[in-house]
Amino acid sequence: MQTESALPELTEACEDGFVDCTFKIEALRSDADHYYFRMSARHEGEVVGLDARLVKRIGPGFDAEMNLQQEHVYAEGLVLSSIGAASDRLIGALAKRYAIEPFDRVAAASESYTLIALQQQDTELETHAVRAKIFGRDRDEAALEDEYYESFFHIDLPNGYVHWNEKDADYREPLLRAWTGPSMDRSSP
Repeated sequence: MQTESALPELTEACEDGFVDCTFKIEALRSDADHYYFRMSARHEGEVVGLDARLVKRIGPGFDAEMNLQQEHVYAEGLVLSSIGAASDRLIGALAKRYAIEPFDRVAAASESYTLIALQQQDTELETHAVRAKIFGRDRDEAALEDEYYESFFHIDLPNGYVHWNEKDADYREPLLRAWTGPSMDRSSP
């Protein structure tokens, strides 16, 4: 059982104005097609996090000439799901770090991402870290301009960490909008 004090600080690795988040992988399990785990960190003394479902076999995203290999583009390659209050706190912490206030929403139930490995060699998640890019809200042509966003997602199963790194500050608001569920003001109908 992971103790809160052993969890990484959520945004301990921020540089050049980008918000980069580090999570400890907890309760890792798998089936034939996916890994399942909880991504946990600390923020202002409280646990924050999400549950993850990650495609188990991730082929190299690019060939030797750096051409995208379409057969290794994974729609729903990553699905992140709310775990309740810890996820609400995570979304609130990101809003604070992004300087987007006020933010009085709870985390949406889940968000799915298209995933592409950012490497040319074969990937073996059990023995090597894999750098990937994830794309949110990328399958709805009508919503692409306002709702689309990207992030870097570094998966290091052998060492037990995930690094969810910001690609561009312009994607902050779409990411938060994607993760917003109903308002926390339960008094309104």
